[in-house]
Amino acid sequence: MIETVLCVDIGTTSLKTGLITGDGEVVSFSAKQFSNYEDRYISHSWKLSLKSAIGEMKQQCKWEEICIRALAISGNGPTLVAQNGLTYKWNEHIVWQLFEHYSEQANQFLRKSLFLPRIVMMKHLFPKEFAEGMIFSGPEYLMYQLTGCPVTILPEKRFSTAYWSEENLSLCDINPEKLPPFVGVGEICGYLKSAEAENLGLKAGIPVVSGGPDFVVALIGTNTLTSGNICDRCGSSEGFNYCVPKFITAPEIRTLPSVIPDLWNCSFLIPESGSLSESERFHYAKKAVASLKKISEDYKIPFPTDIVVTGGQAKDKVLMQEKALVLGIKLSTCQNADAELLGDSCAAWYALGKYASLQDAANHIVKKEVVYEGV
Repeated sequence: MIETVLCVDIGTTSLKTGLITGDGEVVSFSAKQFSNYEDRYISHSWKLSLKSAIGEMKQQCKWEEICIRALAISGNGPTLVAQNGLTYKWNEHIVWQLFEHYSEQANQFLRKSLFLPRIVMMKHLFPKEFAEGMIFSGPEYLMYQLTGCPVTILPEKRFSTAYWSEENLSLCDINPEKLPPFVGVGEICGYLKSAEAENLGLKAGIPVVSGGPDFVVALIGTNTLTSGNICDRCGSSEGFNYCVPKFITAPEIRTLPSVIPDLWNCSFLIPESGSLSESERFHYAKKAVASLKKISEDYKIPFPTDIVVTGGQAKDKVLMQEKALVLGIKLSTCQNADAELLGDSCAAWYALGKYASLQDAANHIVKKEVVYEGV
């Protein structure tokens, strides 16, 4: 039998899945586009897409030889889902004027949090649906459907300011009981229910593991977990992410905690890069690398010899080679261009006890397979 974990990442327009072994071999892969991704109830499509993806993967390998040890789920971060499936997506507009009547203290929390302003917006826009049950983040809603266990994945305790606390929820008139309790990345959060297993064509009782926000699992899946490592996450937007040993403030840089305690992640973000021309994307990419090199020099942090690229651009060999030459640095890709799935596999195998930590799992599972020379 080939022991694997089933990794699932929920994107804005598609759901991606992979069967990945404890050594990082990608046995099977499937991507399913959502036909109705603008639908207010898009979350109802996630389970249907997962079933379709499993069906496709069954055709790609000798399914009778596959043993699925766990299922790990990740998805786009601050997307919110009401218990009836109404979805408030991560990229919807926030009307900050709605918060003017809150106290100054409440507004301080709202400005720092990725989730809290969206929770308040959802309550304002959809009061009936908001009142009827719990509120989930994206991947946690699918986990809840499959297991019946409500959780919220907090990547690391320092992320609490980007999420919420009982105190700042109360300041914003949100009942804390509406939000599921926090769990960490790489925890078994429940087990696949019999009815859901039968529907998906899987065995009942498979452990369901917390992957986390796609941004976090992408960093795990590129092994951007050691000070000095950089990954370039490309999609409809793009972000250069630099793992550093201290909190850093610099122009155009957003610093958030790493999933590894005592480390941080500096990001140079290129919003809506997918709509830019190639020359415009290269311009901002050069600016990003220059900004991170300045941080390296100013703070005496090692700068890597290569940058790991994940996402759509990683699948275009011609573009990757041209980009490496433009940036003047080696670019690498891993065994799967969708690093979120590799990050999910690290979380799952860590939860199963194969590896002692997420870092240990990433060291063994994530492998650079193609290198594009920059000079």
